[in-house]
Amino acid sequence: MIVNVIFLLCIGIINDVVKAEDTNGIFPLKKMVMIGNALGGSVQLKAHCKSKDDDLGVRVLGPGQDFHFRFWTSVFSTTLFKCSFEWPGSGKLHWYDVYNDKRDYWGCVNCKWIIKPFGICEFNVQTSAYDRCFSWKE
Repeated sequence: MIVNVIFLLCIGIINDVVKAEDTNGIFPLKKMVMIGNALGGSVQLKAHCKSKDDDLGVRVLGPGQDFHFRFWTSVFSTTLFKCSFEWPGSGKLHWYDVYNDKRDYWGCVNCKWIIKPFGICEFNVQTSAYDRCFSWKE
């Protein structure tokens, strides 16, 4: 009985902390991924995101446009969303894991990305800038 009370008390404390991070306060956490077109000029970006269970379809983003999607993470820490990116003059299809439970579960509730010709850049909450950039996965 005392163990159950302590467990429930701990869950309540964790939920209060989690609520402060823009979630609904229960596990697993609801996440958001935002992807923006920062290719420059008048270049349109074609993005296609999917997980093992969900295909979000192809989105075409004009210059400066973005889109976002929300999802619940898996209780088994296996949630993975991959996106492919293509634009005129890119020469090939580029892709990146925009959400990976193993990498992002604790560090990202609202995962914000922008697409640049050389790679993908993540929003850094410490600097308030998209300064964490990564090369494309080939």
